[in-house]
Amino acid sequence: MITVAMIGAGSVVFSKNLTGDILSVPEFKDARIVYMDIDKERLDTAVALCRKQAAAMGCTPTIVGTMDRREALQGADFVINMVQIGGFDSTLVDFEIPRKFGLEFTIADTTGPGGLFRALRTFPMLSGLVRDMEQLCPRGILLNYSNPMSMNMQTVFRTSGIRAVGLCHSVQGTFNQLMGYLGEDPAQVAFTCAGINHMAFYLAMEKGGVDLYPRLFAAMEDAKIYGTNKVRFELMRRLGRFITESSEHNAEYNPWFIPHGREMVARYDVPMDEYLRRCDGIVDEFERLKVFAAGPEPIKDVCKTHEYASQIMQAVVTGAPAVIYGNLVNGGTISNLPRTAIVEAPTLVDRTGLHHAQVGELPPQLVAYMMPHVSQHELFIRAAQEGRRDHVYQACMFDPLAGATLRTDQIVEMCDEMIAAYGDELPELKAKTLVPTSGKRFPKVDARVLRASWDKVQASAGSHHIKDWQVLGAFPGKAGQTTIATRTPFDALVAKDGTIDLKASVGGVKWKAVKAGKHGFVDLAGVYGPQNWCVCWGYAEVESVHAREVVVSCGSDDGIKLWLNGKVVHEHETGRGYSPEADKVTVQLKAGVNRILVKISQHTGGYGFGVSIPPANF
Repeated sequence: MITVAMIGAGSVVFSKNLTGDILSVPEFKDARIVYMDIDKERLDTAVALCRKQAAAMGCTPTIVGTMDRREALQGADFVINMVQIGGFDSTLVDFEIPRKFGLEFTIADTTGPGGLFRALRTFPMLSGLVRDMEQLCPRGILLNYSNPMSMNMQTVFRTSGIRAVGLCHSVQGTFNQLMGYLGEDPAQVAFTCAGINHMAFYLAMEKGGVDLYPRLFAAMEDAKIYGTNKVRFELMRRLGRFITESSEHNAEYNPWFIPHGREMVARYDVPMDEYLRRCDGIVDEFERLKVFAAGPEPIKDVCKTHEYASQIMQAVVTGAPAVIYGNLVNGGTISNLPRTAIVEAPTLVDRTGLHHAQVGELPPQLVAYMMPHVSQHELFIRAAQEGRRDHVYQACMFDPLAGATLRTDQIVEMCDEMIAAYGDELPELKAKTLVPTSGKRFPKVDARVLRASWDKVQASAGSHHIKDWQVLGAFPGKAGQTTIATRTPFDALVAKDGTIDLKASVGGVKWKAVKAGKHGFVDLAGVYGPQNWCVCWGYAEVESVHAREVVVSCGSDDGIKLWLNGKVVHEHETGRGYSPEADKVTVQLKAGVNRILVKISQHTGGYGFGVSIPPANF
């Protein structure tokens, strides 16, 4: 029987999913799984949810919950780290202090000031975790899922000698998406991918010895396919290879999109502040799951994810080899990146552990894309271990987005304010150097004030959102080919005047009443559960006291088509996260009831939509 310790198990959805993956392995149905978190409410919810997961699978694991990390680690064969230090409050600081200087982000968890300070505040916990592992489970293997991946793995490997690997789902997730564009079965296509986490590139994709890249370049010319991944396709157009992590992530890894203004941001569907809205959604999702976990309702559907954790465990325990994509010290795996860099590459797993396969030299333009970030990773770990405040400044100076937006003196001042905001959450940064500080003093930020301000702004922004909706779905489509043009049984029933028979069953599916949540978001995943490559519909009625021209704002995850009183007024096929005002369209409302119909195409991950209409001004 293996023992698995999940550290940061308050990430309840991820804990549940990984538990399901582990228990799906025949050898692990009676595993001992210890869940650890410092938040008792989240820990209790995770444990209850995972017990339900086990029951739904007919498994009998030993499930233990604890708030004591050392207790969780005792004798563990595998340790899964998914801790986010500081949660939503710290993320707000990561966004709001740089915003004062004119620097804005989409995600801010991998690189730049947001990624750097997330890594700095994670350093004390993570270095302590691996020291505890050396004492309590020295043969255990650490599977790290926490971002920023590369900087966190520098912490692991520079402060301990434990066996470890950094894991992400962007390689396998994006590959499946690309095969969907080409209509290919992923199992029939061979590929090689390598680079650094979130910035690895598919070096080759072949089927039967035939290169598939020419077909991918041809597919990019289809506006609907291009629209699902504008930033990444634009990078492929210029760099010659497709990158792993999403468009919203990569938009902030370079100087070519965000620094060029709102028009460029809109053209490439870059969802600014995306991660803040996701955090809001995570808070809401936890409240829903807390009620579900405490109730009698069982988990009905258990789906194995494409996370690598259970595959690694099975290969190590049984000796049956597996190949995954892992983040390890380079050591020459990629010959033209520094040997001390953390790189993501094909990784063989067996009883002896995890070993990178040799990749060789990467094309120089891909190395050029990665190197500013590799330099930041090195500056981070030296700052953390040596107390070098100047290396914090320099890590931000060499970030492509920060460097394209701010002067060096602004970067130094911004870093000083962020250091003051986090206070003793960071490693000591007191080593003496000749590099000066900004000379300014800043108070420690009260995260509650930031949260209240954010909530107030979001509540105000959502005051015009349509709250009451009827939804219909989810209608399955084809992987990689589902768009708002995908036909469903309801397409033939769209009336010319926009009227809808809400009592009618459509293809065996009935309309369901739902309410929009924060930011006007109609969370279709909360209604229909996790679904990939499908189509859903939404219907609402809005009354206007008089005929008037208005600007309707709408957002979607992913594509959206909008009808007003039976007429198509907006269509945008894209792959993106939800942003409340991503699209704007000028329409003419009539006096009385106006009928609004939306069609949503879902690719992967979350899905939903929102629409807002300003009220009459008299």
